Amino acid sequence: MIKQAIRLVALILIALGLITLLSPANPAWVQGYLWLGNKLWQLLLDLARIGLITLIFAGLLAPFESLGWWAGWYGDDPPAEQLPTLAEAAAGLPDLPHEPSRQRYVVYLDGISQNSEEYAPRVQGFLEQLAAELPPEMLLIQDIMTYSVTNRLLTDSRPLAAFWRWVNQVRAKRLKNFLGLFVNVRNLYQVAVSTDSRYGPIFNRGTAEVILEGLVQHGYPLGSSLPVTLVGYSGGAQVALGAVTYLKGAIAAPIEVISIAGVISGNTGVLELERLYHLVGNYDPVAKLGAVMFPKRWPLLSWSNWNLARSRGKISFISLGPVDHDSADGPLDADADLPDGRSNLRQTLDIIHEILTRADGADPFEPELPSRELEKLFAGPRTPSNYEIFLQAPFNRPDYYHLEPPDPSVYRPVSDWLGRLILPPREQRQDINQILFEVHHAPHDHQNLVGQVVTLRWQNRPATKAYIRRVSTDLYFNDQAEESIHQGRVHPERLNHWRQVNPLESLVGAHPIDDIVVRLRQPVVADPQSSQPSLALSREPVLITGQYYGLATILDALSEPADCFQVRHFSPASQQFDGKIEIIRIPPVLADRRGVFPATTRRIADSPLNEGGWYIYGAWGGTSEQDERFTVRAIAPRALFALQPERIVLGEAATVRYIRREYWQDAAQKKGEIQSVLLSARARPTSDAKAEAKAAAIADWLAGDRALVLHTFGGIGGQKKEFAPLGIFFGHFAFGLAQVRHEPLTQRLRFDINYRQVYTQNPSGIVAATLDWTNYMGDRQWGWLGSRPVADILVKLAALTEDYDFDGQPLSPLRALAYQLDIMMARYRTGDGTGTTFAGPANSCVQDSCQALYLAIQMIEREIKSNSTIRDWLQRYPEHPQTQRLEQLRSLGRAIENKLVPWRTLRRDWRESTHSLLGTRLSEQPIRTLANALTSWRSLLPRLASDQLAEIFLEHGASLWILRTHQVGGYDPTIQPLAPTKLWF
Repeated sequence: MIKQAIRLVALILIALGLITLLSPANPAWVQGYLWLGNKLWQLLLDLARIGLITLIFAGLLAPFESLGWWAGWYGDDPPAEQLPTLAEAAAGLPDLPHEPSRQRYVVYLDGISQNSEEYAPRVQGFLEQLAAELPPEMLLIQDIMTYSVTNRLLTDSRPLAAFWRWVNQVRAKRLKNFLGLFVNVRNLYQVAVSTDSRYGPIFNRGTAEVILEGLVQHGYPLGSSLPVTLVGYSGGAQVALGAVTYLKGAIAAPIEVISIAGVISGNTGVLELERLYHLVGNYDPVAKLGAVMFPKRWPLLSWSNWNLARSRGKISFISLGPVDHDSADGPLDADADLPDGRSNLRQTLDIIHEILTRADGADPFEPELPSRELEKLFAGPRTPSNYEIFLQAPFNRPDYYHLEPPDPSVYRPVSDWLGRLILPPREQRQDINQILFEVHHAPHDHQNLVGQVVTLRWQNRPATKAYIRRVSTDLYFNDQAEESIHQGRVHPERLNHWRQVNPLESLVGAHPIDDIVVRLRQPVVADPQSSQPSLALSREPVLITGQYYGLATILDALSEPADCFQVRHFSPASQQFDGKIEIIRIPPVLADRRGVFPATTRRIADSPLNEGGWYIYGAWGGTSEQDERFTVRAIAPRALFALQPERIVLGEAATVRYIRREYWQDAAQKKGEIQSVLLSARARPTSDAKAEAKAAAIADWLAGDRALVLHTFGGIGGQKKEFAPLGIFFGHFAFGLAQVRHEPLTQRLRFDINYRQVYTQNPSGIVAATLDWTNYMGDRQWGWLGSRPVADILVKLAALTEDYDFDGQPLSPLRALAYQLDIMMARYRTGDGTGTTFAGPANSCVQDSCQALYLAIQMIEREIKSNSTIRDWLQRYPEHPQTQRLEQLRSLGRAIENKLVPWRTLRRDWRESTHSLLGTRLSEQPIRTLANALTSWRSLLPRLASDQLAEIFLEHGASLWILRTHQVGGYDPTIQPLAPTKLWF
């Protein structure tokens, strides 16, 4: 009671004193108040000026840590010439034990309040629960200093470390919000550096190296292709997206980013991601500021990385509901409750767990596509594809055919291993690990596998694993893919939303059903002893049409049974067509949606090629047992593949002139015919020795010889002509490989041709893959033999087409090209994860095939320069024929490079595939697309590129064999051959 009375009296006295002191009747107080007010106001203004100058000065100094690191001031001098990649930095890191059970690494990047090894209490609670709830196959890494390229904390080994330690101590006790502002401002400036186009690349590369070191120190196996998820909180999301481009180049693995209340600019590496999950609360003004503050996030700039990523379906926007940006009511607050009863933290953890553990084919958070509605985008009925139309014919479906082999006296299997690719059910994908293969034919030692469904997988080889890592990608259709499907093109719809689609999966999933039949290239390893037999591949399968083939001449069409023809087979004994007479089925094909028939049997017996015979490809099939007979699915004129040219051109000048002026001449007048012309640039005979020179030119092509194929096709003219304004049709280009081999039926030499088709998604379902001639050309329903003019230029040049051996160290130019083309074809099948590709000025069949050729040349050059065995061999044997051949190869490479890169300015996407515009339309990136097209303008047009490459090969002494077809087979009067246009620059 006494204490309370004393306090009351003291308060009364203090109140009376203040009233007396502050009374207006006291003139001293008034004067003192005015004086103090002026001084206080001046002090506040001075403090504001000092604060503003300090903020500006701090902002100007913000990039200095990154610049100093890049300059090597901190004792770590990064190689300036290697800015785009971290491979060298990664190679120098120590190898640490890796737990085989790890399937994903999760890296946390904190918000701008981070300044020491201790996280804020809410963040610490979030990380502890996240680590506890992650599946055992995932590892959380959380010791990354997000805002330092040297990974040094503010409190550690810095000139102002003592100040930051004092701030840390004081704000832990009092003035928490005020002193924490210093840390936030400092780190906020580093976020600004990350977004800056001048200093950002250095800062982002430095943080990428910090993340890379953190991954390796926690056991991440470089080269394993294990996926990485970056979880960025607030400013940490911007840092994560800035580092993605460099980090992905170093680990060559899929990367996802989960942004929690992230403030993100529009010029990040978001296009390199598999997916960005952007978690934002409805009451978060800070995260929403990024959409306003950074112009490249404005919808108006549709070609920015951010808007391109949105249109490709790479960004999922996830609303957190009534959640703020930070602290209380933020996404990591364990005390704030949501309407559904969960805390804010619980909701954030649930979303992250759902993202990390989602199953293939299911996406719990669909990407938000641009504002245009799909109903408006897809106005009108869906256009059926040619593929759908063609499947209506029973003979175009795999269930029409049986595994029973036809008469072995007149038919042969096209290869040892034949079968149908099968995509496993999504729920069995992880158990099977690859795809399935229905065996239709096998070597004698493995006949027990015929009819079985076995596992088809990749061999465990370093080169094969590197290839798989390079092209595997998460697949999410963008709106362009959906629109293209609506317009009647065939896309890998069964693979949509699958994670890490590998090359075999993208091959079998390219069609809506399992109807792709292939031959397997050796080596193939069978494991028949296991419960689930398997076959292992080192190279992709080759798509074929028809498992068996024969050689026959057509005698006549029969009225009964319908669609049947009487043929006489070739006799190996007499080498004449006096063998077995048989009735076979050659069913009429269906017209495409333009009304064009890909092939016809009309007057086929009267064809000038019938006398020389047709290779007929197919299998035993029918709709009923009484109806079964050999059904022809593909044909090939025997004369086209025989090593018997109808014309030989000798000498460099004459051969170059033929390429420039003659070989596509009068295409329309040659309808139904073939041409086989041999060009030999090295021969310069006199008139007396011309016959001997021609014989020598033919004899130069021996069994086992390989050749590079330059393939072009023209257009369809006539009554049912396709769109070709003013008669201009650019056509199509592809590389291929050919080999001279003994054909078992005739025991004579013939060409065996397959194509490496870099092909966009299309109405007919032609797949970007290695296609046998029978599949791409001879197939009566899907091939081009009967409807388009085609020219295949077979290039034989020892420097290019023969392998090298340097004391057991092999070097193969053709294998290098095939490897680069395999990569490009796999990328085309998935559209680099978008589900679609477009033919345009910068990306097309010819541009990207030539890119693969350029990369193969660079691959050979790097191997020569870096391989000590090769260098030593060349020094020991400077006059050896192989050394001279290699020098010719390098000269050829320089000549081709000068053509492909005419202004010595290399396209960035030819240097780094992460900058590719695959899946991008001209309207999305007009300036960059046109700049790329102009930089590589000589590979812009199919025929121009083919002719210029052919001339280069001739100038280096190559022998060229040109095989041309002009709508061969039956006769269709409604179409005419149209030569591809070549603009003479």
